Amino acid sequence: MPMSRIYSYYYIFILLSLLSSCSSTHQAYLRTLKLAFDESQDIILQTNDISQSPVDLIYVKKGSFPTIVLALAFIENDEYKWISSDKASLIEQNGRIIKTLSLDHNLDFVTADVEDPLIHPLAIKDSATWQREIDFDGSHFGVQLDSVFSQKGSQVLAILEQNIEVVLIEERVRVIENNDHDFSESEWLNQFWLNKSSGRVIRSNQKITPNSDFVDITYISRALRL
Repeated sequence: MPMSRIYSYYYIFILLSLLSSCSSTHQAYLRTLKLAFDESQDIILQTNDISQSPVDLIYVKKGSFPTIVLALAFIENDEYKWISSDKASLIEQNGRIIKTLSLDHNLDFVTADVEDPLIHPLAIKDSATWQREIDFDGSHFGVQLDSVFSQKGSQVLAILEQNIEVVLIEERVRVIENNDHDFSESEWLNQFWLNKSSGRVIRSNQKITPNSDFVDITYISRALRL
């Protein structure tokens, strides 16, 4: 994508944000999303653009599709809602996607008897486990997933020309009792890269349902503040 187009999209983003500043915070955030991004190519923002954005931004790459930018719409009960220019959205908590809207395969609901180990990620021990049930695509309900976690130690992650010290957490996910369903995959590996000091997720690569592509998220605004 030509650099001039990248900058023009970004300035539209800022302008819409300023025009909506007289409204509530929620409405202002939503109005910043009316961008005409060409989603046939990767979206690349400059460091200055990201740092000057009035809302947090993330890069999202779904499967083989181009990288797009999502903006933070709001935070509620430690759940972060991110929205794209075409109104697709995902909700995540501590780096885990817990709901999506307007994707080809959507995660509708997650329920568990115990809290997700990612709530306290730096305390995760090897072989820690977690079970939950998910509803997805409006047609699959109560599908059981079993996770086993492992900590892969310290790494250095390069984001926005910065080298960030991270801890890699891997999560082996397996579908339980698959007899009544026909899924494309019944086992996969999720990865979460955590800031070594704060434990906040800086990048993740996760599959949200047995039928979905992997979703790779890079928290570019968060990384820039480190």
